[in-house]
Amino acid sequence: MFETIVGTLVPVAFVILLGYLAGQRNSFGVSDRKLLTKLVLNWLLPPLLFSGIAITPRADLLNYKIPLIFLVGLMVPYLVVLLVCRFVFRYDQSTATVRASLLAFPDMVFMGIPILGRLFGPTSLFPILVANLVPMLIIIPLTTVLLELSAGKGPRGGTGVFINTIFKAGREPRVWVPLVAAIFVVLNIEIPRVVISSLNLIGEATTGLSLFVAGLIISEEKMRLNAAVAVDVLFKNLGHPAAMLATVLVFRVTGVLAREAILLAAIPSAVITTMFAEEYGVLASESSTAILATRVLSFVTIPIVMALTRHR
Repeated sequence: MFETIVGTLVPVAFVILLGYLAGQRNSFGVSDRKLLTKLVLNWLLPPLLFSGIAITPRADLLNYKIPLIFLVGLMVPYLVVLLVCRFVFRYDQSTATVRASLLAFPDMVFMGIPILGRLFGPTSLFPILVANLVPMLIIIPLTTVLLELSAGKGPRGGTGVFINTIFKAGREPRVWVPLVAAIFVVLNIEIPRVVISSLNLIGEATTGLSLFVAGLIISEEKMRLNAAVAVDVLFKNLGHPAAMLATVLVFRVTGVLAREAILLAAIPSAVITTMFAEEYGVLASESSTAILATRVLSFVTIPIVMALTRHR
């Protein structure tokens, strides 16, 4: 188990460190980071997802429990944090919304794919895809609507924002490309091996480059740790995987799928939450600190989660 943890996390930490050092030396500017992010999300990740889904067993694609556990395991924590912050701690709607997004939206692309890929191989891409659809099609649109409403726009405007955000998400290659692959698998349409090999050739660059970009992002963040941020970080790194554990127990999911789901929930917070914070002027410094802190702490908490779930 120790060798598995070291063999998984040390290479991840090394590539993130390279990105961090490159950012500290000003080798890459903000425009460069945005360009690399666009390269990963729009050109490298879709082929990787397509090839990963194409080799996924048809029975897994038709397993209704896979989307169900991620829908519950991601949305329930989001709604719980949102409602507790809003009605128990009496935060304003914008603050409660940003905090909910921060604590229930794992960085499944930049951190999930490298870690789960090394642990479980290419077949882990399917649960990552399904899990990522929840924030893409529900959490991001809902967060956008709530922040727009809090900024003073009416309900009709909020509904329009929600619909437009969903349509925009559906046009993203990382959403529709793997769905096309899933249709091929479900319909038993054979995809030539040369196609899979060609897609893998470009898609395999996703892992290293995404970690490098994560290091660049970390190099730009400034730590402003306080009690609220510390609680947020502990909830994300430990509370969220505990909530996912409860979810897989409720739905009686075991084996590799259960481990993948719990580990995905243990992944640090997604960077997009800082974009919401900066755009709407809510928790900007706190969210940036939490993004960095969840990544640093994850090198302690992820091995713990891996060890606790190894027999599931």
